[in-house]
Amino acid sequence: MSKVEKQDESNKNRKSNTVVIAVDESSAVPLIVDFVVNHNWSEDTQFRIIHAVAPILMDHPMASYPLFLESVEKDVREYAEKLLARVKSDIQEKIPAYRITTEVIAGPPAEVIIDEAKILNANLIVVGSHGRSGFTRFFLGSVSGAVASHAPCNIMIVRVPREQEKGLQDPVKEALSTASK
Repeated sequence: MSKVEKQDESNKNRKSNTVVIAVDESSAVPLIVDFVVNHNWSEDTQFRIIHAVAPILMDHPMASYPLFLESVEKDVREYAEKLLARVKSDIQEKIPAYRITTEVIAGPPAEVIIDEAKILNANLIVVGSHGRSGFTRFFLGSVSGAVASHAPCNIMIVRVPREQEKGLQDPVKEALSTASK
């Protein structure tokens, strides 16, 4: 292997100073923002705030109508974009010197988060956890658990206390209730 090939290989293995911040529920946002703004980051740290929009699977009678699905998807995407804008604003307000980008990405949340970390060669993923256990965790799965198991870098799981868990909003349910009115 030549010197150039070795250098290229070492660059691939070196982590960037990129932090992927995955947000999904507005109740987790203040805790994630608090962690991010109170951590001592290096000056060259960049933040990528993402929200994964999972495929919409519904057994709602209206689900077979394309216009209904488009409406639901539009509402979910708009909610996600507003959430990302708010998170970016909250972080930028307190630590303005850092570069922050956002993106709504379609796909299964754990896969989206892991793939984004790989693409960006991130050195940290920040994700929330709802603290679900038992049957609820089995039925709904655990995004933070899957990310922790397969992440290509370090991961910080910010846990939502159980008393706050009851107040979590579900954008798909909100979109469905809005669309059926």
